[in-house]
Order: sequence, then C-alpha cells, then structure tokens
Amino acid sequence: MATEANQRTPLLADGSGSKSAKPPVSRPRVRRRRSSFEASTYNSTGQLFQSPAKEELRTEPGLSLLQILALTLCMAGVQFTWTVELSYGTPYLLSLNLSKDLTALVWLAGPLSGLIVQPVIGAFSDKCNSRFGKRRPFIVLGGILTCLSMIGVAYAKEIGTSVAIHLYPDANNEKLLREVQRYSIVVAVTSFYFLDFTLNAVQAICRALILDIPPLWQQDYANAWSARMSNLAMVIGYFVGFLDLVKYCPWLGDSQIKAFCVVAIVVFLSTLAVTCVTTDEKKLTREEPEDLPWYNTFLYIWRAFRFLPRPIQTLCNTQFFAWMGWFPFLFYSTQWVSDLYFIANPPQEGDDWAEGTRAGSFALLCYSLVSVVAGIVVPDLSARFEKVKIFSLLNIYTISHLIVAGALLSAWFVRSVTAATVVLAIMGIPWAIVLWVPFSLVGEYVSFEDERRQIAAAAADQTQNLTNHPSPSSSTVVRLEEQKEEFDAGMILGVHNMYIVFPQFAVAIISSAIFAAADTIHDGDNESSSIAPVLAFGGLMALVAAGFSRYVIRVG
Repeated sequence: MATEANQRTPLLADGSGSKSAKPPVSRPRVRRRRSSFEASTYNSTGQLFQSPAKEELRTEPGLSLLQILALTLCMAGVQFTWTVELSYGTPYLLSLNLSKDLTALVWLAGPLSGLIVQPVIGAFSDKCNSRFGKRRPFIVLGGILTCLSMIGVAYAKEIGTSVAIHLYPDANNEKLLREVQRYSIVVAVTSFYFLDFTLNAVQAICRALILDIPPLWQQDYANAWSARMSNLAMVIGYFVGFLDLVKYCPWLGDSQIKAFCVVAIVVFLSTLAVTCVTTDEKKLTREEPEDLPWYNTFLYIWRAFRFLPRPIQTLCNTQFFAWMGWFPFLFYSTQWVSDLYFIANPPQEGDDWAEGTRAGSFALLCYSLVSVVAGIVVPDLSARFEKVKIFSLLNIYTISHLIVAGALLSAWFVRSVTAATVVLAIMGIPWAIVLWVPFSLVGEYVSFEDERRQIAAAAADQTQNLTNHPSPSSSTVVRLEEQKEEFDAGMILGVHNMYIVFPQFAVAIISSAIFAAADTIHDGDNESSSIAPVLAFGGLMALVAAGFSRYVIRVG
C-alpha cells in the first residue's frame, strides 16, 4: 500500500536516503496530479493535520515586502475600476431613462462573465506555455479590452448620437431624440457587459498570479496584502467618485462619468503595468500531449466543478448565499442613498442626477475607510488572540455574515441619508473579512495540496530508488493517479468564483421582480426607497450564509 511505502521511507528524504534535504518552497513547474481527499485525513475537530514540513518551510526565503506590494498592486487597479461600475453604474443607466427593473437585468453581465469567462480564462492560463509566462499575456489582453469597454461606457451618449444621426439623417427632432436615447442605451448596456466580462477575466488572472508566485508559507501574507490593496483602492475610488470632477478637472470630460472613467483607465493601466514588469513569472513546462481535442479545456472545467474537494465545496456553499446578500448591496447601495437624498431634497427642474449619486459615493467612501481599518485590525486581532475561540478564522467569518444581515435588514427602517451612511460604513467591517478569509482558505488548500504532493513525490522517488522498480501497490497508485487530473490555482479559483457569480443570476431576476412589486405597492409613496426591500432580501440571505459557515472545513 502507498501508506506502507511512506512509513518505510523518510518523509523528506532525497534519492540517496539522506534526511537533510529540504522541501521546495514553490510549486513544481511540471504537471502534477490531483490527489483525492480522504475522510481519514481529518482529525476529530474537522481540520487537517498539520504537515510536518510547515514550520520548516517558514525558514526559507520568500518575497520581500516590495515584491509583495508590486505583485498585489494589480488588485488595486482592478478594484478601483470596479468602483466606477458599482458607484455609478445604476444611476448612470437610470439617467439614460432605462427603467429600474431593466437596469436590474443589466447586472446579469456579472454572473455571465463569471460563469463563462473566469473558469475558461483560468483553464487556458493554467496550460499556457507562452515565453512571457502563464498569466501575463491574459492580463495584458484583458487590460486593453477593459479600457475600450470603459470608453464605451463614458461616451455612450456621444456614440449613440452619432449612430442615430447616421442611420436617420432625415428624421424630425422628436424621432431623432427617441433614436438617440435608444442607441445610447444600447451602447451603454453593451459596454457594461463587455466591461464585466473583461474586468472579471483580469481579476481572475491577477488572483491566480498571487497564488502562483509566493512560496507556500507566504500565501496568507500575500492574500492579506491583496485584500488591503483592494480596500485602499476602494477608498481612493469612492473618494474620486465623491469629488466634483467636472468642476475641479474639466479637462477630463464634461460629465462625472467621463472624468471618472478617464481616471480609472490611467490607474488601471498603471497598476497592471507595474505588476507585469516587476513580477518574475517563469515559462510553464508540462508533459502534456499536443493532440488533445479542442473541447478538452471544457472537460477540465466540468471535472473541476464536478469533483470539487470537500474543503473547497463547504466554502463554496457558504459563498453562494453570502454573495446573495452582498450583490444587492454592491449594485444598489449608491442608488438607495441617492433616493433618500432626493426624498429629503426634492429635485427641481434641471437638477443634476449626479448630486444624489455623490451623496451615495460619500457613503461608500465611509464604508471603504472602515474596510481599510478593519482589514488591518481584524487580521491582527485574529493573529494575536488565535487561542481565543471567538477570534478563530471561521468564527470571524460567521460573525461577518451576521453583521451583513443586521445592517441590510435595517434598511426597512432607514429614512435619512445620515442613517444610511452609518449602515454603509458598518458594512465595511464584513467587506474586509470577505476579501480576506475565503481567499485565505482557498490559498491554504492549494498550498496544503501542493506540499502534500511534493512530499508524496519525494517518498515515491525514494521507494523507487531503493527497489529499482515500483512495487505492485505503488504501480496501482500511479495508475489511479494518472486517471485524475490536477486542478491548478487558476481552475480552483475559477470554480470558486462560479459559486460567487451564480447568485448574481438570482439576485438580478429577484431584484427586478421586487422593484416591479414595490413600484406597484408604493405607487405615489415618496417616503421610502424601492431599493430597501432588495437590501432586506440580501440580509435574509446573509443569515442563511451564517448557518452554512458553521460547516466550513479548514485545512492546515
């Protein structure tokens, strides 16, 4: 049996039988095989036993702080660009006279892009052997397409006007105005879809790159800095969105959305350039057959989804309901504050819709500031008081869902911009946790599996060297392992992301139905926002996520 071979062989022995060889601190560059996750691997507390080599790995050199910052800076650019869509997406579409229920359907771009783009891009990049590296070519291409999409969003009215004038040169003013509005909506919606697709692709590759480069023992450290970069970018992004850019920087554009998109393009390209130039990504070498069928990548995705390891599966179950709560907040919180602003300050003829949106951006600025502080304080508390049960990683994760539930359910009773700003600020605490804990758990699993494969490979090599030929039992193990395909970081993150984006389908459809029902029930009621029921629905889903989080299995 394989376990017998492991018992007869020094765990970390080299080919000569020496016990002095140290395990590698980075992932093997050749193809590895996925190993099964047996129930016997778990101890009585539901966690995996610590690897004997884990403490020894920490003595090996890793990336410097400057290298970690350069590696994770790309996440700051991605998150800054998301703030454009999240803070101005819904209000901008509504300003084009798109109805609220149709606006909700526009957000289907998110789940579609996550469902299709992220796993496909992750699978292709896992197997990419470009001389520029596995991830870098996809980051560059995705970055260029993302910038083109933002230009389409910013100049949707101008593009729509040009198309309408070209197609209807002889139309009267009334018809021309209708066509301009129609084509402007088409351009804006199409651009939002492409933006979601391309930005999701870049985000997936950046996350995979962060798992690829650091040594195993630095995974938690790198993911913590990734979360901090994202939180800091949110602060800067929402602060820029709160400023009257047209007033202070008129040369950026004659509208807030144009100026914001220009700033986002500059930040996005700059951060991606720093990561691509400074990150040393080696060319991938694999023992893959060259005559694989064209559909092999899609089979790879299906196998990863179908045979998801149990620790990742328990996390994905929780993530599904957690993001059912987060997406209503991310999509509609700005519009919620804007609605409350205009209820308190009824708009007059000629008032700019961006006034209310800037009030929403200020609330999101407060939320992002809190998230930055929480992103520093909460992990530090968890590390300092790791023996205190309430500060364990899984308990912190459960508490974050309860905070989301309480904050979003309170939207039923909020009637002022000040109270709404407080609710959004409180949401910064669980947001810091949702950017940290789940990806740390995924990183722990990937690192644990890599370490275990390296130890198993070393033990198998030693056994073969001692016997000069594989034993019948070890041959059986090899044949079984050959039937199973390894799931690299890109694929695991892609499948994990599918459980994040699946809820967007449900949220987009349910939100559309809630808006339609709320508009019917509260027709003529100007005392409350129709966004509140959608946020309350998100609070209920967060309660469900809190229950599922108690079953998450942690490795390491």
